[in-house]
Amino acid sequence: MRKENLLPMTLQFFAEETETPSETPETPAPEETNPKAEETTPDTKALTEQLQSALVEIARLKRQVDKNSSEAAEYKKKYRETLSEQEQASLAKAEEQAKHEEEFESLKKQVRVNELTENFMDLGYSKDLARKAAMAQVESDTQTLLDVQKQFQEAQKMEWEADFLKNRPEINAGTGNAPTLTKEQFDKMTLVEKSKLKRENEEEYKRLIAL
Repeated sequence: MRKENLLPMTLQFFAEETETPSETPETPAPEETNPKAEETTPDTKALTEQLQSALVEIARLKRQVDKNSSEAAEYKKKYRETLSEQEQASLAKAEEQAKHEEEFESLKKQVRVNELTENFMDLGYSKDLARKAAMAQVESDTQTLLDVQKQFQEAQKMEWEADFLKNRPEINAGTGNAPTLTKEQFDKMTLVEKSKLKRENEEEYKRLIAL
């Protein structure tokens, strides 16, 4: 009787342990990333942060300037209160004179700039370049003046080259025997261009020199 009772219990024990395997949940596919977006996003973010930092710095400097101006005005006011009426009158007169002198210097500078602008324009400078060159000379800004002169020389060279190609006889007439340059064109050439002409066509160079 004891053995008959054991067998059903054993089968029941194994039957409880056996389970139907559950289905494995599907793993979601990773989202595709846009490499270009990843490349551009940090740059845009960095630029935004730099711009924000610059704006904060500008605002800070403005507050500091306003504070300094306010403190200076307050100090000036208190200083005036310590002066007698005669001293205050003398101070007001000195300030007015300084203001007139400043305005006079500004006017004199403007006149000088206008004169130099006209001089540079007479040399062939455009109005814009002439103005920049005049301002640089008045303010003793040598680097800016040199940069403007370089721009002028480059523009002038391009203009001369275009004029030379336009009026060159062998291109217009199609004859190689005609003189390639006129005396006027030769006189307008730079030293570099004349040197090049001498190397490439010494006879033509001598002919033009003799004119």
